[in-house]
Amino acid sequence: MLLVPGQLSTPRSIKSVQLYRESFEGNLPIIELGSTQKLILEFDELASVSGQYRISFSHHNKNWQESGLPDPWVFDGINELFVRGGTPNQQTKPDYFHYKTEFPNRNLNFTVSGHYLLHVFDYQSGTELFSLPFFVTEAEGNLIVRSETLFNQGKDGSALDQLFGKYFYPEFIEFPRFDLSYSFVQNRFWRQAKNAAQISFTDDGETEFHLSRNNSFPANFDFSVLDLSQLTLQNPQIFNFEPARTPQRVTLKDDFLNFLADPRPNSISELGFPKKVPVASYNEVIFRLNTGNQLNQKESVFLIGDFNQWTISERNELQFNPEMGVYQTSSLIKEGIYSYKYVTLENGEINDLRLSDSLTKRDQEYIGFVYYRDPQNQYDRLLNTKQVNARY
Repeated sequence: MLLVPGQLSTPRSIKSVQLYRESFEGNLPIIELGSTQKLILEFDELASVSGQYRISFSHHNKNWQESGLPDPWVFDGINELFVRGGTPNQQTKPDYFHYKTEFPNRNLNFTVSGHYLLHVFDYQSGTELFSLPFFVTEAEGNLIVRSETLFNQGKDGSALDQLFGKYFYPEFIEFPRFDLSYSFVQNRFWRQAKNAAQISFTDDGETEFHLSRNNSFPANFDFSVLDLSQLTLQNPQIFNFEPARTPQRVTLKDDFLNFLADPRPNSISELGFPKKVPVASYNEVIFRLNTGNQLNQKESVFLIGDFNQWTISERNELQFNPEMGVYQTSSLIKEGIYSYKYVTLENGEINDLRLSDSLTKRDQEYIGFVYYRDPQNQYDRLLNTKQVNARY
């Protein structure tokens, strides 16, 4: 749901990855071209000795295919950063080192807008460990984005969010009908961007666009909040805590189908809010889902969330426990606050609404994107972005 084409997910040894615009972990990974804004990369490696990493960047078009632009056109400086000397954890097991770096910097800057992938390599072996998407916008023109909720218009009577945009484009756009394009993203699931197909030019210098009803976003998309900021039995989510184990084990209270989601989450981040202090521990967290016999025991149910990049994997598949009558799985998670969701896998496709609590409206976040196809260099410039919240 989150990984874009060509993106490499993290291995088991890499945890608590974050990429955000400076000052707040919940900021979108978007910076303005030519500004002093910086992106912050943070991650942990489960290891007993410090490692070294090399970072490089690749430039992409709006469909995430590499643009083919040569490095001297894309970067001012050398397309390479190095990360070393991580901060070790204290007192807790398993051992890990925390790494943090920021960019652009005096040795590397970006000279064109668009989509980018950040690639992290093990320095010694040269093996690519993982990659992350981010965006550089020109902040050209003025973009307005709004959503309209269509009740009872979706599958099984669910609500939909139809997205609308208006863009006042700059004067250098000679052929807006042919060179401009638009897309929307829901809740930072970059892979699931939807292109606006309904476009009109009513007045000179502006264009309006929107998603068709048939291509609107589900307004009932929901998720649960996992609060591991307090590892005690006083935490209302924790059923049992075993600090003597290595790693510590946290068993959560049962999640009951139809009582899962928070309709008004406090903050959205595609990678969560892990604690940064050196004494923060990693814990084996046991999740249990009680479906009230509403699922066939042979159905494939998975746990996805901030802590596993919202990806399907065998190690996060829930197994039915006939003695307790619940589906169960575990995940190694650092202290902090995260979002998560249970989904089913049907015919090789993720069904992220099968276990949703409601057919009605939930809070959603949307980001609009405006692209300009550069007629000379044949790549997609990202002219503007706009973030809006569609409240319940």
